[in-house]
Amino acid sequence: MKKQIPKRLLCLALTVFLIIPLLAIMPVSVNALEDPEVSNTTAAYLYNLENEKVVYKYNADEPVCPTSTVKLMTGIIAIETLRDRMDEVVTVTDEMRSYFAGNSIGLQVGETVVLKDMIGALLVNGANDAAYVLALTICPTVEEFVMLMNTRANELGAYNTHYANPTGLHHDEMMTTAADTATIALFAYNLEGFMDYAGLTRYTISETNLNVARAVYNRNALLSNSEEKKYFYEKARGMNAGSTYEGGYAVVTTASDGDLTYLAVVLGAQKVDNTIYSYVNATNMLEWAFESFMYMDVLSPDQIMCEIPVTLATGVDHVTMVASDSLTVYLPSDTDLEKEVEYSWVTNVESLQAPVKKGDIVGHVTVLYKGEPIGSAKLITTADIERNEMLFGLYRISEFTKSKFFIATVVSIVVFSVAYVLGKAYVLGRRSRNRFR
Repeated sequence: MKKQIPKRLLCLALTVFLIIPLLAIMPVSVNALEDPEVSNTTAAYLYNLENEKVVYKYNADEPVCPTSTVKLMTGIIAIETLRDRMDEVVTVTDEMRSYFAGNSIGLQVGETVVLKDMIGALLVNGANDAAYVLALTICPTVEEFVMLMNTRANELGAYNTHYANPTGLHHDEMMTTAADTATIALFAYNLEGFMDYAGLTRYTISETNLNVARAVYNRNALLSNSEEKKYFYEKARGMNAGSTYEGGYAVVTTASDGDLTYLAVVLGAQKVDNTIYSYVNATNMLEWAFESFMYMDVLSPDQIMCEIPVTLATGVDHVTMVASDSLTVYLPSDTDLEKEVEYSWVTNVESLQAPVKKGDIVGHVTVLYKGEPIGSAKLITTADIERNEMLFGLYRISEFTKSKFFIATVVSIVVFSVAYVLGKAYVLGRRSRNRFR
């Protein structure tokens, strides 16, 4: 006796049998660009300057210690406030000296220094003593300078940032985010004079009454190999780097390959097995960006987009159209132009009348990447087309017969003719009646 296959098992087998072929033809969603390798860090942010595009972020809005990135804001305020006083000489006071701690250039009470040298020491070497000299030159108290820093951060849109001192030495109330730090750094990058200092590997401080001229070196190991050679990155253009015990390691740097410029922010990184991960992560992110994005030609004046009918010409019934300009767009390097880039065009008219001149604007074309507009150009004709005068004459006659004047004239003639005939018939009728009376 044969065993019966349970109905539930039979239904399951049938379902699998039907689904397997469907799975074979279903498209698989794959993210072509994998994220850069980022590890042993709290937050990161990567931004392309030319195209104003965030290309990668990790915990970008998570509160973190700003550490040395505080000096970006100190530098912004110093340059904005002291721009016309750069050659002014100030004296280091006891009050200034009372705040000195951490990394310094060894300023002494009574030493007379030039303000531009203090900005150089701050932005190149991250000197804390220079930061306090600047702060107490700009404001009567450190507290007032910190208020100015927080106000400026809010004005720039860094709403989740709060400072407690001008150096970044740890304070429990200080906080920022990778996104806020990027906002501040972008402003600094575009501030006239800022990168003239922050991009230097070495700065020479002028001779003072207590010291000979001395050189200070950039502490950003991506930019300078004066301290750590293994992190040097030839594309780096500098901004800020440093660390605190509580906040870990941080780096803010720009990098350029000549065509593209990126801003990388890494906050709260660790040092593991003698490896500083702020530098490792920044380099990984930047190299990933340079390899993963590029400029691509998505529109060319040599590319026929569409055609439009042409009337009143001999031997020609249409003209082709092309984009007025080429279009190059920043896209992922693995973009399949044939599959992922589409074109949508609109013409101003349904057809053209000869004569047509090469370069006549007849509409516009929009370029779409994955359904989203990424650029547009005017549509122009590709050829000169002469008018056939005989066809034009017939066209004018045809158009004249359609004109209101012509139609009104014809109607008037018809009405007049009908009235005339009716009038004449009426007169003849009366004469006939009078004759028979």
